[in-house]
Amino acid sequence: MFSINEQKAIELGESGEKAIREQNEYNALQYVEYLREFGEELLEANLETDLKRVAISLRNIGNKAIQKRMENVASTTVEVIKNLVEPALEKKFSNALWSFSKAVQEIGKGAAQFQMLVTAKSAVETLQVIGEGAVAKKMEVVTLWTTLALEEMDYLANRQKLEDLSKAAKDARENIIKSSEAAGFIPKEQIEKYPQLIAQTVNEFAELQNLQPAGYEGRPNEEFTEEEFFEEESEEEEPDSKAPEKKK
Repeated sequence: MFSINEQKAIELGESGEKAIREQNEYNALQYVEYLREFGEELLEANLETDLKRVAISLRNIGNKAIQKRMENVASTTVEVIKNLVEPALEKKFSNALWSFSKAVQEIGKGAAQFQMLVTAKSAVETLQVIGEGAVAKKMEVVTLWTTLALEEMDYLANRQKLEDLSKAAKDARENIIKSSEAAGFIPKEQIEKYPQLIAQTVNEFAELQNLQPAGYEGRPNEEFTEEEFFEEESEEEEPDSKAPEKKK
């Protein structure tokens, strides 16, 4: 059962997605703004679990906007997430920040694939904010996940021959790693091994092959949808479409 707040976040997200399907950019932006305001209320009330549902709704709107080539909506969604991330870092909401990181990861990777550079660059900047903040607050999983997301952004940017985006993602990742090592937190060797461990784990389960991180052994799926892998979010609706598979 969802809480009242979670249900509200779901309804706002679904309304935003509907507006995008109807090509109504004004309404879509309004629902993104409503989610920002609602997220701020949840932060003020220290309701982290409900805030995670806001992250999922923003992710779904951002993904739908990418699919429909509505870059203004997609980039605004990433900026809203960035605004919510900063107070979440102050409150050390590691679970919510993980959800925000995954949301930006998906939106950013879609933007890189479809060469929507404003959104993709904003995603890289937001991931760097999350990663550096996670290091400062000693959030191990968020730090590891965010560096993985930036590595994937770099990989996809290279495939699309987006040199500036690739450099930005690479630099952001290196900055997080340097900050972590300087703080005596997670060593570079552990950060480098993390995506490889995920890839190896996924390889053991055929039904999870679509979760393979982009750029690693096996058959990667660049959309990297997490619903099957992270049970807590499995009740969310399925994506409307898959990202294009690599040509063999």
